[in-house]
Amino acid sequence: MRTSIHAGAQRGDGYNRFTIQIFSPPGAQALSKTVIVVDDSKLSRMHVRGIILRNKPDWTVIEAANSAELYGKLDESDIHIAIIDFNMPGDNGLEAAARLLQAKPDIRVAIITANAQDSVVSGIRALGAAFMPKPLEEEQMARFLTAASLPRRPPPTDGAGGGAG
Repeated sequence: MRTSIHAGAQRGDGYNRFTIQIFSPPGAQALSKTVIVVDDSKLSRMHVRGIILRNKPDWTVIEAANSAELYGKLDESDIHIAIIDFNMPGDNGLEAAARLLQAKPDIRVAIITANAQDSVVSGIRALGAAFMPKPLEEEQMARFLTAASLPRRPPPTDGAGGGAG
């Protein structure tokens, strides 16, 4: 995808004015993402949806009430980000995230939970998912959404980082 940038400067009234206009090709939606919110609580899904849309109003949010609905929606939409509750009927959030990442390894995942036991948090981290404690803080969610919208960093190569040798 190619984006054109046009810039111009104008001098007047003792100050300089600089204008940048960015034009994307018709139909381009490179900055828009689709997020799926998976939680058995409708109220929780609505809360998370509100946070997402306040911070990323051009994004699309879809919902699933459990992991089975999540799996069913994988082929229906091009999902970029998943926010999954840990405690749900059927597969819990960790199991759902593991299965999701197996099917679509490029999806960014956050797991939300009030259960901050070491075993749960370490399981979330082992998947490469973000841990989001309940009650959710909007600022933390906003940081996750911003980070999740960026391209992934390439994995470190052997020998990177130095060491004794």
